[in-house]
Amino acid sequence: MQDNGEYIIEFENISKTYSEGVDALDGVSFSIKKGEFVFIVGPNGSGKSTLIKLLLKEIEPTEGIIKVSGKDNSKIKRRNIPKYRRNIGVVFQDFRLLGDRNVFENVALAQRVIGVPKWKMDRNVASVISMVGLTEKLTANPQELSGGEQQRVALARALVNRPGILLADEPTGNLDPKNAWSIMELLDEVNKLGTTVIVVTHNNEVVDMMQKRVIAMHNGKLTHDESKGGYAYEMY
Repeated sequence: MQDNGEYIIEFENISKTYSEGVDALDGVSFSIKKGEFVFIVGPNGSGKSTLIKLLLKEIEPTEGIIKVSGKDNSKIKRRNIPKYRRNIGVVFQDFRLLGDRNVFENVALAQRVIGVPKWKMDRNVASVISMVGLTEKLTANPQELSGGEQQRVALARALVNRPGILLADEPTGNLDPKNAWSIMELLDEVNKLGTTVIVVTHNNEVVDMMQKRVIAMHNGKLTHDESKGGYAYEMY
């Protein structure tokens, strides 16, 4: 990780109250430097999902300022939100692959959406699929792949547009320990190439083994921020 002092994500005193009166976040502040690898942990209802939605601009904070790459998120116009999201690759627990399209087509879709020329798209897709170790599965459909392989396809799709930020929401939730660790090793490699990686997880084993920065949430508050922490249930 290159410590150049640049913050790529800044949450400044963020609170979020939903319309039904639920306080999801209460005065949360943290900053993430460009090129960091950060785990966000906490029990259900701690505010992790709200943090994700705020970062993706699916919802807006009730109070506070969110900055991404130094720019105030609240100033992004609605028509520019899709462009903003292109800089954030997202990997979900349930893979979200299209069952009627093969591996290549699932990954290529992210390039087609932004109008990448076919010659360039073919090169980019082949490169990222090779990086996740699935070159021999290019023409396979998702149902022909193992859970670990499906998550690799999802990771390739999230990375093909070369986002500055990779957000992984419970990326090992549906995987056995061997495949879970394989995905975490891939995320570590992606991080070493310069991408800022944020992993939201309940998997205490991978958090303990990775020894990266850990932000712990509980009841909408940030309770711990450790530079090299484990999951540590006492954080809550």
